[in-house]
Amino acid sequence: MSTYERYRLNYNQAFNNAGEALIVAEVKDDSLLKAKAYEELGVLTYLYKQNEESGDYFLKAHKLYKSLYKNGELNISDLYQSHYNLVMHYQRIEHQSYLKAHIDTCYSLSKQFKANAVYNLYLQEKKASLEEWNKNYNKAIKLLESIAFQLENIESNVQLRVDDRRFLLIVYGRISNIYLKLNKLNLAEIYFEKFVKVNGVIGETTFYRSFLYSRYAEVLSKLGKYNKAYEYEQQSNSIGNAYLNPRNDRNKGFLTVKNPYKEQLVKKNEQINIKNLELAKNQEEILRFRILFFTILLILVIVVFLVRSRIRSLKFQKKQEISNELLSIKNKELTSNTLQLIEKEEVIKQLSSYIKESNPDKRSLSLLKSIERSSTSLWDAFNTRFKEQNIGFYARLQKKVPNLSSSDLKLCALIKLNFSGKEMAYLLGISLGSVHVARHRLRKKMNLNREVNLTNFINSI
Repeated sequence: MSTYERYRLNYNQAFNNAGEALIVAEVKDDSLLKAKAYEELGVLTYLYKQNEESGDYFLKAHKLYKSLYKNGELNISDLYQSHYNLVMHYQRIEHQSYLKAHIDTCYSLSKQFKANAVYNLYLQEKKASLEEWNKNYNKAIKLLESIAFQLENIESNVQLRVDDRRFLLIVYGRISNIYLKLNKLNLAEIYFEKFVKVNGVIGETTFYRSFLYSRYAEVLSKLGKYNKAYEYEQQSNSIGNAYLNPRNDRNKGFLTVKNPYKEQLVKKNEQINIKNLELAKNQEEILRFRILFFTILLILVIVVFLVRSRIRSLKFQKKQEISNELLSIKNKELTSNTLQLIEKEEVIKQLSSYIKESNPDKRSLSLLKSIERSSTSLWDAFNTRFKEQNIGFYARLQKKVPNLSSSDLKLCALIKLNFSGKEMAYLLGISLGSVHVARHRLRKKMNLNREVNLTNFINSI
């Protein structure tokens, strides 16, 4: 209905219908209906050169159209029209980069849905604006004259022909104005005459026709054709009084672009805001309660976690203490047994030496060989029990000091159990001096300072 009234030049009613359409669309919360209503309001405000508002409406519609197209709820031709609306807007406000971007998008989309060839002429007219803004007037005129020639010779159905003739009127006006700007008055007059002869096309070209009548009157005045100039200036004023004069009854209340739907939307938004405030207060109270509840819950969880961790830690410490005590007892037993074995070994060696010297008969020698075969290496016996009792000691030691030899590991085991130098020498089968040298080399490998006790360091592992 809004579009219908717009074609009939009943703009006041068109605005009312578009506003009502938007209200209905908002209530239904239908994206497509909202997009159509925004688009219609964009066209209406565009016609009245309300550039800021028309741009806002077109952009709102475009955002909805893009979303609908992405979800497969919109034809590509509708998306093309949305881009073309923005082309018109950016041409009006002379935004070159945005205009070029949307022209390129329109070209791309038109190829996808195989648009009528005349659509490209519409886009070429917009490209002519880019040339004109950059003062490439000859290029702009050449492009526009080519468009005019093609439109004059186009073959199309009746509906398209009406649209094409309306567009042809705009192209003639564009050419005329550029020639006027270049002060080529005769050429400007030729195209203004062509424009005047395009009859029966009003609709959305109403205001542009008024503008062109005024510019044509200017050209005629400069050429000295005052009577004719006066005639067209009168026609321009007639359109202006009919559609732009605020004292005209048909224009009251809408030329200020005070669209009726805005007042209803404001009231509706005020009611919504009041409800939102009440809802926000309720949500705030709920949120406070939730925060308090979860804070208390979190504190309880942390307390429980800390208590459990403390209990586990105490249990682990107790277990470690018991384990260390048992290990200490076992190591002391190992040390004691090993020392007893050393003493026995000494006695056996002395007896063997005595037998060899005092009674070296076959029976004695046979007995000595039997004793040697049955005796196990003292170190092997010690090391086996040490590893059973001190599980992982050698691995931890090598991880901390990687470059230790097997002899170094033996020495570390004996140091851990507090063996004396003499006892170490006996077990390792080396001299006491060699033991002292071995300890000194061990400290160097471990990079220990003088104040660090070797025994304490090894026991800490």
